[in-house]
Amino acid sequence: MLVIFDCDGVLVDSEELAAQIFSETLQEVGLNLTAEECFTLFKGHTLPACLNKITQELKFDLPDDFKDLLDLRTREGFSKNLQAVKGVQSLLQFLQQHNVNFCVASNGGKQKIDHSLAITGLDAYFSQRFSAEDVGQGKPSPELFLYAAEVVGVPPEFCFVIEDSPTGFAAAQAAGMKLLRYLPLETFSEQDRVFTRMQQIQEFFEREIKSV
Repeated sequence: MLVIFDCDGVLVDSEELAAQIFSETLQEVGLNLTAEECFTLFKGHTLPACLNKITQELKFDLPDDFKDLLDLRTREGFSKNLQAVKGVQSLLQFLQQHNVNFCVASNGGKQKIDHSLAITGLDAYFSQRFSAEDVGQGKPSPELFLYAAEVVGVPPEFCFVIEDSPTGFAAAQAAGMKLLRYLPLETFSEQDRVFTRMQQIQEFFEREIKSV
């Protein structure tokens, strides 16, 4: 068994924070998008895909150094305010205690993943970290998840993916893996493997391990 965690919104509570930082940085260069608009447009996508949306769909020319500026603002904002998702550390400890393989596979860059895990104290849990930078295409392509499974040495049909975005959902399903949707803002739970709290996911794996 292999459990593959997305990073943003699953391991670290970064989605709304990242959208706010993206909005503020865009305003610095003259494009007025609210944090809510950034959240809707960019959630779950690679940074190159986000920048392409801005230039192609919104027809706005970003300055050449925008990526560097956004990286700087994100690093500053995360360093001050980023928190681990509630309950995820307990889940990771549970998986460790039961010798279950797990890793992180994110559309984010390697430096961002490393920084997010270090700030929140989750870095010690993850010796296996995979980024869209490791493959030709990020999510919604299944390539990243299939690559992670190959490196760890677990067939796709024995992999569980914990995701919170449509791009991640599509990638997991295309990879032939078991998808666990983590949607903390939903009002229902455990319907078609939809979970609103990490404790519910831990209980799910408790049942899975007992059934093996």
